[in-house]
Amino acid sequence: MNLNRTIAPATQAINKLNFPVFQHTLGNSGIPIYFLSAETDEVLRVEFVFDAGIAKQTQKVIASAVNTLLTEGTSTRSAKDIADGLDFYGSYVQARCAIDDAQLTLYCLKKHLANCLIIVNDVIKNAQYIDNELDIYKKNNKQRLKVQQQKTSYKCRKAFYEEVFGNNSPISSFSLSDDYDNISRETLIQFHQQNYATSIKYITASGDVDEHVLSELKAFTNDFSVKSTPNIYNSLTHQTENKYIKKEKSVQATLRVGRKLFNRTNTDFRKLQLTNMVLGGYFGSRLMKNIREDKGLTYGIYSVLDSYLDDGCFYIEADVNTNKSELALTEINKELAKLCEVLVEEKELTQAKNYFLGSLLRSIDGPFTIMDRNRIILDYGFDKNYYDEFLDIINTTNATEIRDLCNKYFNPKNLVEIVCGG
Repeated sequence: MNLNRTIAPATQAINKLNFPVFQHTLGNSGIPIYFLSAETDEVLRVEFVFDAGIAKQTQKVIASAVNTLLTEGTSTRSAKDIADGLDFYGSYVQARCAIDDAQLTLYCLKKHLANCLIIVNDVIKNAQYIDNELDIYKKNNKQRLKVQQQKTSYKCRKAFYEEVFGNNSPISSFSLSDDYDNISRETLIQFHQQNYATSIKYITASGDVDEHVLSELKAFTNDFSVKSTPNIYNSLTHQTENKYIKKEKSVQATLRVGRKLFNRTNTDFRKLQLTNMVLGGYFGSRLMKNIREDKGLTYGIYSVLDSYLDDGCFYIEADVNTNKSELALTEINKELAKLCEVLVEEKELTQAKNYFLGSLLRSIDGPFTIMDRNRIILDYGFDKNYYDEFLDIINTTNATEIRDLCNKYFNPKNLVEIVCGG
């Protein structure tokens, strides 16, 4: 068969998703276990989610320090013992701390799950936060912070979150060098005992999950209880002001334009995601075409909708030449104003929809990534038909709705400008 490469392949609209949703059971102590079974090569991913995010800390850097040092030694195992023990079974763990929760994720073969859970149980219950490991953590992070503080992107991001959310929100909880000096082994152990050692928020399992795997996970929960408490954000709505932060001798400027908004539970959020896609959510967006391709002011510019369990924001960010920052802001505001006034043409809107839905399909190419998407349903309390509704909403959103949403949320008059550079 001869291919005519001058003719593009035919496109097909995505009208049905067939999104695999999780199943649910309870551990022996009542801890929720959400699982997604798939025919894989006996590979498992088990996530232990803890009510121990940054929103739970009463002292800066505590939550991230406890999570990072979780696998650096227990009362019976050194960091090397933990790593070697898991490696012996071809397994490994990853720790992550975010605003709303923290987690420890185990990757292993199904046949080695029981042996790996013994090590994971020891890590979760008996982490010791040894002084030597803590000293290394402090030194490394203070040096990393010192480097970050010299970057315009860091300064701009910090100023934006502080201006939008206020200084008391965990979202704007940026650390200082002294914050690392103020943590001690005792404070870390106290946070660990309160948020890790005896309680788990929930567990997810994806991959080759069967009754034997569920039985092992149920038994694992015997020594734990359920803990899930509301986050307290202290993110007050206030009058924001534009800020221009000078960094001497910097040839680059970082700019952010945005505002405080809401999270995924708002009824406008999904349509606003499509609106954001048109504006600056992908390489074919308006901001990319204007600021990057036409004006040549930056290598990349993008717009983002951030969602947290009890808050959210919208922003546009780009790095530009310092003496071009004013022109970049002018062009950004032009694009925002145009989107507020002129209806998006059908061809452009269809392209954004196709890219958006195609990206969604690409992001669910295996059980692990599908469970990642399912966690949105879990964390925000959505119905299991969330993604079917999502597909319908994106496909039926029209240009008039896009314009109205822009006027409601993306009007330049309601956005704050933060610029850091020379």
